[in-house]
Amino acid sequence: MFRSVFEGLNKMAHNGRVVIGLGGNIGAGKTTAAKIFEELGAHYISADEIGWQVLAEIKESLCKKFGEQIVKGKEIDKERLRDIVFRNPENLDYLNRLSHPLLISKIKKKLNSIKEGVVVLDAALLFDWPEVLKEIDYPILITANKGIKEERAGRKGISKDVFNRILSLQNDERAMSSQAKFIIENNGTLTELKKECQEIYEEIRDDC
Repeated sequence: MFRSVFEGLNKMAHNGRVVIGLGGNIGAGKTTAAKIFEELGAHYISADEIGWQVLAEIKESLCKKFGEQIVKGKEIDKERLRDIVFRNPENLDYLNRLSHPLLISKIKKKLNSIKEGVVVLDAALLFDWPEVLKEIDYPILITANKGIKEERAGRKGISKDVFNRILSLQNDERAMSSQAKFIIENNGTLTELKKECQEIYEEIRDDC
């Protein structure tokens, strides 16, 4: 189910564009929801995909810090890097300080390149980035029960140990909910999620 945090959302002038932002913890189903919005007609932007581009740009610095063990072929081994940084908060802080300024800049540039229609940004750290959040007209928090999130992460090859370490370093859902205009509780079926996304999409589409 989803709920609007604000009763009677005010219609705002957006000069032809409305930006939806999806944030939430690992395994909540952000990307699945974002893809549904894309199917409904939204322009899709993935912070993860942009992040992979950033990793390539900072590869040399990462190798100096963490060693060649993080390289597979000619590219950064994302699973190995994830294991290293989420085992040590200092390593995660180093990665974030190095990558986030570039990542945020590229996200904002991509958002600004789209002048009309509905745009959906899929970004796990949406509610951690005030510079990005201010570009979002409708921040949406995707939530799910911990067991469901763990199961979804497991289907992507993420072990229970890694899942728990990542989750422990992410924002609490209650804290994120204070910044969201909609909250989707994604504990049900894909059909239910599609219905909820469509209802939200129809509610905000007229703002374009």
